Amino acid sequence: MILTRSLMVSLLLIGVLITSGCSLIEKVDQSLDYVNEATSYVTDAAAFAESLPYRAEQALLDPAARDELQQSFEDMKNDIIQFNELTAPAFAENVHEKLMGYNETLLTEVNTYLEQLENNTINLESLQNSPMAQTLNEITGTLDQLRQLGQ
Repeated sequence: MILTRSLMVSLLLIGVLITSGCSLIEKVDQSLDYVNEATSYVTDAAAFAESLPYRAEQALLDPAARDELQQSFEDMKNDIIQFNELTAPAFAENVHEKLMGYNETLLTEVNTYLEQLENNTINLESLQNSPMAQTLNEITGTLDQLRQLGQ
């Protein structure tokens, strides 16, 4: 009977350790997933920012390029929405909140330009120097912080 109790206690203890170990591994995986997703988002936003002046210039000259510009705005809008649905782990909450604030501004700006493109009232030359460029620079500025979180 004593052997049975100590065996049961040992098995229970092993079960608790395995369960908590799995939970820890799951949390680490979720944290790495978040850092990878956030880094990918910021990298995509940087690529969008980098290509925007060229796309706007091309859209002045070519209607097909204008359609591509509109599609890039749609893609960025979808990226913002998808990123906003992520849940940040506790250690990344500050960076996530910062990105969410930038995203709110960026989403407003993207929606404005999409509306202007649809209504054919967009000034493509002013797009190159828009406040959106500043917002995208701020988003891109979080990349180093995200990389540090991933280490």
